[in-house]
Amino acid sequence: MDEKRILEEQLREAACIGDTDAVQELINLGVDVNHAINGWTPLHWACKRNYLDVVALLLKSGADRNVKSDKGATPASVSTNPYILQLLADSSSTCLQDSPSFAPAYLKNPPLSSRVDMDHPYQNKAVNICSTELVLKIRIENSSDTDFIEVDLPCNALTYQNLIKLCCDELGINQAQIAKLRKLPNTRIRRDKDVDRLQNYQEIEVVLHTPTNFSSDTGHKSMQHANGSTVPITPTNSYQSISKKDQTILY
Repeated sequence: MDEKRILEEQLREAACIGDTDAVQELINLGVDVNHAINGWTPLHWACKRNYLDVVALLLKSGADRNVKSDKGATPASVSTNPYILQLLADSSSTCLQDSPSFAPAYLKNPPLSSRVDMDHPYQNKAVNICSTELVLKIRIENSSDTDFIEVDLPCNALTYQNLIKLCCDELGINQAQIAKLRKLPNTRIRRDKDVDRLQNYQEIEVVLHTPTNFSSDTGHKSMQHANGSTVPITPTNSYQSISKKDQTILY
């Protein structure tokens, strides 16, 4: 791939992740702001992700607000930001609206890796550029089966509750059993933002509540640990007890 093509891809990606400084630097290098992949220009991506500063910078640098993608989408048709739409007002009345289910080919088959290269000058942000599905590896903590299983979480459903539901469906457990989700090695997943930051092939452990068992022999409760051992639970009242066959004497 020649240097010009590499710089054009870097500009598209910088616009996609909202890196204004990188966009400006690439424009200063003379990169064509109207180059397109599958008809999607850097302006399309900045509008799609609603990065107002990047949109303004691209327009100032000569980006064509009327260009259409292979599916007929203009930059205005893919943005939901009213300020961006105001900037693009000259063409907003004639733009074609994409179907909500439409996903451009760049999302399905991104030419750049979805993993972030921290040494790359324009990939220095921990941003998950998801294609159509996020591949995760999940297992139950301290299970007798230590293997992970790979599951697919749709990128339009990157929420904590959807991840919980996926784990329950794939591991055969119910939500009430789950104490927490752990991103290995030691990070707890608690909210939608945590899920949105997950990368492909991230390893996740499902930590279950420790089950409480009732002993029919003694009439006492015991807590069962994952290793199979049990520990008696002291009664909530202050009485001591002696168990004799089918009766319990309190004293």
